[in-house]
This record gives sequence, structure tokens and C-alpha cells, in this order.
Amino acid sequence: MSKYIQVSRSEDNSAIAIITIDRAPRNAMTLESYQQLLFALQETSRDDKTLCVILTGAGDKSFVSGGDLSEHAQLDAQSAQVRTALIRQVFEAVRKHRAPVIAAVNGYALGGGLALMASCDIIVAANTAMFSLPEVNVGIMGGTKHLGRLVPEKIVRWMAFTGTKVPAEYFLRLGAVQEVVPLKDLIPTATKIALDICKHSPTAIRLMKETLNLTEHMPLDEGYHVECMATSIMKSTPDGKEAVNAILERRKPNFSY
Repeated sequence: MSKYIQVSRSEDNSAIAIITIDRAPRNAMTLESYQQLLFALQETSRDDKTLCVILTGAGDKSFVSGGDLSEHAQLDAQSAQVRTALIRQVFEAVRKHRAPVIAAVNGYALGGGLALMASCDIIVAANTAMFSLPEVNVGIMGGTKHLGRLVPEKIVRWMAFTGTKVPAEYFLRLGAVQEVVPLKDLIPTATKIALDICKHSPTAIRLMKETLNLTEHMPLDEGYHVECMATSIMKSTPDGKEAVNAILERRKPNFSY
């Protein structure tokens, strides 16, 4: 078992993996904790039984409060490159995870924590959650491109230049967060979304995520072309045929798992 990362299964559906970051008191990330998180993401992605992932933080203070500043203080140019290369691997492992990843943000998501959250497919947040890019305060760079996936460019620049913390409700108004709920309802809300995902064909969900990743930055024509090709692939699978037949026959589908 990892020291800082716990992987469990939802009691509602064992196909839902819950990855919890647990590094008290505020889930500040070190090289070791990032390595453990990368391993957990890779392991659950390889597991065919995992249809959805909920990524959250332990406690009621932080999702991830960024990097551990005591470790940052020891970095030079070379060790910083090693560290950031690993962090990029973690973010990529979230984005390219075979299953949809839901961020259940239980508190502060600062710097690298905000970038980790932005790498997820869906975000739900506790009403106590706060978001910030505090990099300018601690002499580092980063996080802006990930934040740019969630909010307009001028908001990115304002947050990057000032380090201002904003509440979850602010991101909800911008459409960056799916839902904002009391902390006690956070995991149940994320689980409800995960259960809705798990109702569908695993093949379709995985192919949908791959298609979304491929087309995110494509022009309209090229992106729609990829979607059409993905439809052709889906039509060649048993699940593709079963989905249509179940609707025509007015019954629940029986997908292969």
C-alpha cells in the first residue's frame, strides 16, 4: 500500500475506483507522493474492471495544496526539470486514463493541485473549495495552460499575475465546475455521476474519452472527421450493435465487461 495514496472501490459499484491523496495536513505534493499517484493512475488504467475513477483528497482542508515548499527550496535547475517531468507524467496519466476521471475537490486546489484538477474529465467541488495559481508568490511558473482548459484567458492572466484565491461558486459560474455541494455530499455527488457513466458500454466510454482527447484542439472539420471514424470503429464492436438492439427491443443492454 502506498504511503500517501490510497486506492479503494466504491460500495455502490466496484467498477468505480476512488484514489485518495492523503498527505497531512494539506496534501502538499512531494516527488514521492507524485510517484505513488502516477502508479495508482497507471494501475487503475490497466485494470479492465475500472470503468470510472474518482480522484479526491483526504480530510476537509485540501484537494492538493500544490507542491511541498520545503522540497521546492532544495531544487536547482536540474532537479526541478526531473520533478516537473514527473508531474507532467501524472497530469498526462489523468488525461489519458482509459476511464473518465472525476475530480472531487474537497478543499484547496492550488498551483499543481489546480492543474491536476483541470486534467480531470469532470469536476465537482465542495462549497468550501478554493482555487488559485500562487506560483508568482513562491518563485515558480506553471499551471496556466491547464487552467486555460477551464476558464477564459483573461481570468487565467488575472489569477496568474495576482495569485488570487477564488471560491468554487466563481468557477461554477464560469462553467468550469459541474456542481458545487456541501462537503458531506461531495463523494455521493461524484459517485452519482460515476454510476451514470458506468451504465454505458465500457467500449463506448473508452472510445469517447479517446476521441475527446484527440479532438480537443482540432479545427471543426478535422475533429468531426475523427468522431466519424470513431463511430465506424464503435459500429464494428459487439457493444455498438447491442446498444442499438436494446433500444429497438425496449430492454436494458447487456454489455461486455
